[in-house]
Amino acid sequence: MERRDDLIVGRHAVAEALADQAQTAIALLVVAGQRSEAVGRLVEAARAAGLKVEKIERRRLDQMAGGAVHQGVALRVAAQGRYAAWDELLAVLEEAGRRALVLVVDHVQDPHNLGAMLRSAAAAGALGVVVPKDRACQLTPAVAKAAAGALGQVAVCRVANISQALAGLKEIGLWSVAAVARGGAAPWALDLRGPLAVVVGSEHKGVAPLVQKNCDMLATLPLAAGVESLNASVAAGVMLMEVVRQRS
Repeated sequence: MERRDDLIVGRHAVAEALADQAQTAIALLVVAGQRSEAVGRLVEAARAAGLKVEKIERRRLDQMAGGAVHQGVALRVAAQGRYAAWDELLAVLEEAGRRALVLVVDHVQDPHNLGAMLRSAAAAGALGVVVPKDRACQLTPAVAKAAAGALGQVAVCRVANISQALAGLKEIGLWSVAAVARGGAAPWALDLRGPLAVVVGSEHKGVAPLVQKNCDMLATLPLAAGVESLNASVAAGVMLMEVVRQRS
């Protein structure tokens, strides 16, 4: 059985991946018997790119997608092509100078949240997203679908330790700001114009205390009375858009 993180599922996500040269595509999987124009266009695009088109039973694709809504199509990609090397990401960020921006995700578990964060990171012009190797969501079909094509636009790098990763980012000149539920300054009161790592935490625990200690700034989004926190992906999007606003 193919590993689940080798699949991109859903018509829109597959179309985006086929159009993106950064994706390491292997084959297009199509549920047998489909005759829609949308699927036909995907088949044509796959063949034009020199990819195999494989017919598959719906039940089999259901199993491979692991519950993600696939709409009858999936794209197999090489897993090793989905993650960027840490040294390569550092080099890209260092070359970007003051425009360097990276999103650091501290143990987010929900694939829809991670996918939405990838989409926000791409929209904000971030050069990478850093995730932990263990005890965190990885690049699954559900993540790729929620990212809506952003996997081909922003590098994703896995690290063993978030605090050590922040130290490495600091060495090349990046400051870091963590989004926390309380105790931080409003993000628009902080100077976020320079090379920056935006750090967001997990859905339930937020940014870990040790990770917070390794950040240069803490930001708290002001909320109405009775609302404790925002969804993790929403908080990430707001923080990233504030960076864009300040840099505009």
